[in-house]
Amino acid sequence: MDNNLFTERNMYYSNVYGTPEYIKWAEDRSYVFDEKYFRDEEVTELPDGYSLYERHYLHETEHIQHSYGSKSELRKDGKCIYAYTSNDHHHDAYNEFICHSNGHRYYPFHIDLYGISFIDVDTLEVFNYVPRGYDNDYGLPAGESFIVVRVYYDPKTDFIAYNGCYWAGPYDVMVGKLDDPLNFDPHLISVAEYFDREHKDLPEIDFGSWNEDGLSVKYETDDGVEEKTVIYDALKNEMGK
Repeated sequence: MDNNLFTERNMYYSNVYGTPEYIKWAEDRSYVFDEKYFRDEEVTELPDGYSLYERHYLHETEHIQHSYGSKSELRKDGKCIYAYTSNDHHHDAYNEFICHSNGHRYYPFHIDLYGISFIDVDTLEVFNYVPRGYDNDYGLPAGESFIVVRVYYDPKTDFIAYNGCYWAGPYDVMVGKLDDPLNFDPHLISVAEYFDREHKDLPEIDFGSWNEDGLSVKYETDDGVEEKTVIYDALKNEMGK
């Protein structure tokens, strides 16, 4: 177990994607990719002539969702260059590339509710990450972990900020390193916990901006929306713990 902020949550960072248990879980749900369960399709326009085409599927009876997912294609000028299957239907498609300091473009996407994937748009290499998570006692290959909703990369430092939440929890901003998107370090620090070590009154936090000083986040108070900045050195120190 990792000795950091997640120790209290029994968080396990190991990647379950591609393990026998995850493959079996995905295969057991794959029956949903039958045309009788097809619901709708969606196209998200991306930069430089790229787009993401998605076909959504859902097996639902009497308000019980038995299985769901989508089949997606990353397209260049209308032609499929990479296809993937997702066992998730909560995330919206990202509409921007990450322009990395290494000169490559990366597209973030999700093949599961938890974790995140990156495709190198220039080489079509892919890295899928689904954390084992915590409180994993439901027979699933992954327990709960932070649900990434939006990503904000800082090319000056190779830091990345993830907006999102734990299931039914308040929004937070988690920060990590993205030196190599195809082999990234999944350990993250919580900005909310950095501001409130005792966890007495964690605010609902949203990403503000990367600026010359560090990471600015926004949160609501009784007096309106306020901003705080975590300087770069503080982020580095937190990551080193």
